[in-house]
Amino acid sequence: MLLQIKQFLRREAILCLAVFLACASSLFQTPRLAYIDFDVLCVLLSLMLVVAGLKQVRFLDYVAVELLNRCVSRRQLTLALVGITYVSSMFVTNDVALLTFVPLALVIGKTLQLDMERIIILQTLAANLGSMLTPPGNPQNLFLYAHYNYTAGRFFCVMALPCLLSLAYIGVLIFRRMDAPLTLTLPSLPRPERRTTLVLLALLLVNIAAVLHVLPKLWALGVTLAAVLLLNRRLLLAADYSLLLTFIGFFIFIGNISHTSIAAYLQSSLLGTAAGTYLAALLSSQFISNVPAAMLLAGLTQEADALLLGVNIGGLGTMIASMASVISYKLFVAEQPTLAGRYLRTFLYYNFAGLLLIGGLVYCII
Repeated sequence: MLLQIKQFLRREAILCLAVFLACASSLFQTPRLAYIDFDVLCVLLSLMLVVAGLKQVRFLDYVAVELLNRCVSRRQLTLALVGITYVSSMFVTNDVALLTFVPLALVIGKTLQLDMERIIILQTLAANLGSMLTPPGNPQNLFLYAHYNYTAGRFFCVMALPCLLSLAYIGVLIFRRMDAPLTLTLPSLPRPERRTTLVLLALLLVNIAAVLHVLPKLWALGVTLAAVLLLNRRLLLAADYSLLLTFIGFFIFIGNISHTSIAAYLQSSLLGTAAGTYLAALLSSQFISNVPAAMLLAGLTQEADALLLGVNIGGLGTMIASMASVISYKLFVAEQPTLAGRYLRTFLYYNFAGLLLIGGLVYCII
């Protein structure tokens, strides 16, 4: 029993933190139902169901295999794996992009007897940096987009510069290595069932429209649930309900502390300026991860753009700065346990270099 509790605490550390903070803050401030943003929860659940459906029909795997079989050099292979991770993370979240394409990279490494450590680290960078461009790219963007009532134009305007800087950074890392020819033939996957795939892609567009305030979020959830019940009701079990509970916990905590004197002090001091908010977001992300950092600081500052930039760029740095990074690390170490130390050193080198370069340039502009 004690072992099971320890495993749960380790597996759901962020959820436990959110519940603890919600309960502790409720001892000093009466929580209210109004603190919970049900619009965000609706969109989050809808997107999780759609993405689970796309994973089930193996749509992303099929597209990736077709693309990779056209690669004739090491550089083309790297560009394909990193590029598809970068682009897909904008729509299916950085976590899902890594869960889909890192295993594929590991299979290719076994097939060609290649060391895929560096490519997987580049995929991790691509997932964390690519996902920052769009609201549904990661949970903190989804939350901040709704919390500060962003428009699509304003959001993309804020994130355009770090996105371009990240592309340049990843491009330099890829092209600084010598190229070499290779022959790759992956077994073709069955073509995804056409009707189901088209329905799921249409649902993805519906939910992106809901995120961008084009369609009502509750309506999008209703359409998604109806389609899932018709296509495959087992998808309802695939949603990450612990993430929904984590959001609820942070919503309650944010609502509680927003009425305290501590919040008023932070709002008028450190978090009262764009530079202070940006640095606070960068630093806190390194220790508690960027999703909880975004939710904690959102209740304490009105500097929306600085917070948005800080938590997204703050996904670089330590392994826990973005929990998506932990996913690729675990997948790699499960296949190559003897290379764990080398992977971690290379990961930290690339990540902190990116954090200093991209984060520093953005800070100068702020």
